[in-house]
Amino acid sequence: MGYLNQLATRIVLLFLLSITSSPCFPQGEEANTYERSSIHVMMIKHQNQRFDDIIEQVFLQTPFPERFNNHNLGVKVVTFAEHKDDQSANIQSFADQVNLGQKMVAKWFNRDKQTGSFNMELIKERGLYNANQQQTNVARASIRGMALLEDAGELLIHNTYLVVNDIKYQSKGSGNWLLKSYASMLSGSASQMQKAMQSIGGFKVHVTTYLFRLRWNDDIANTFYQNYYTEDGDTDKDKVEAFKKDNQLFKMEFVGKTEAESKETHFKASKDPQALLLKVTTRTMDHNLASLQQIYPDFRIKAPLLSVDPLTADVGLKEDVTENTRFEVLERVIDE
Repeated sequence: MGYLNQLATRIVLLFLLSITSSPCFPQGEEANTYERSSIHVMMIKHQNQRFDDIIEQVFLQTPFPERFNNHNLGVKVVTFAEHKDDQSANIQSFADQVNLGQKMVAKWFNRDKQTGSFNMELIKERGLYNANQQQTNVARASIRGMALLEDAGELLIHNTYLVVNDIKYQSKGSGNWLLKSYASMLSGSASQMQKAMQSIGGFKVHVTTYLFRLRWNDDIANTFYQNYYTEDGDTDKDKVEAFKKDNQLFKMEFVGKTEAESKETHFKASKDPQALLLKVTTRTMDHNLASLQQIYPDFRIKAPLLSVDPLTADVGLKEDVTENTRFEVLERVIDE
């Protein structure tokens, strides 16, 4: 199976990559692809904490962050018996107890819950999706080339993450303002909700985001393929049962955390307070994702160059590009 290795040339770009004024030379929609990490996003719900139900409702409405592969495992809310300021140990314990790493792997290989069979369709899909137009054109010239692009999807397994948000709402007004507002909304009185929200002095959203990564390397991959992988679960029942029982091989490992607090926001001028609350919460979580990308290189999005002279790439606002942002140019080579 072909493997692609990255060779960093350690060239740091000292120019501002402006998304509004930098000249770009479009190469078609397919060229604007990214090497995406795959993430499953969750939140921590604190029982008996003020606004816990409201925070959950808002979180479940937040859009999935674009530029990541959606590795949704279904469950998005977790509650811990013990509240801690640092939730990393609680999250690690949860991931180990439910064998979350194994579930991440099962998702990658489209495991059939009834038969235990796997297939490579998602691997191929994401491998081809991350190829730009030039790579695709070259690959189409040979069967081997297309296989290499599909193999590239398998390399993305290493960049599989769990993102867990711990969200808190704070207000200057009455401690019950959010409860009253959402109670009005749920009872069908939107006008009462708007009136209640507009009467408060202001609010802030504080989010701590924890990042965990799936442990995946050549040894783990070899063990998986030799002992567990089967496309015929009805026949290879021993492999199916062995995969079910393994709770040690596939682990989630703590990478780090970051936190951010929104600026104070007022509802007085808002015609849609609920949408504003959702917007502020989403922005704060997006800010944390961008911060984690800056801190941890492996979590960064890798975008193809659109031109070489001048060097340009399609990078958006969610990457928090500023005049002080620096970039590395990476060359990808095939290791036969």
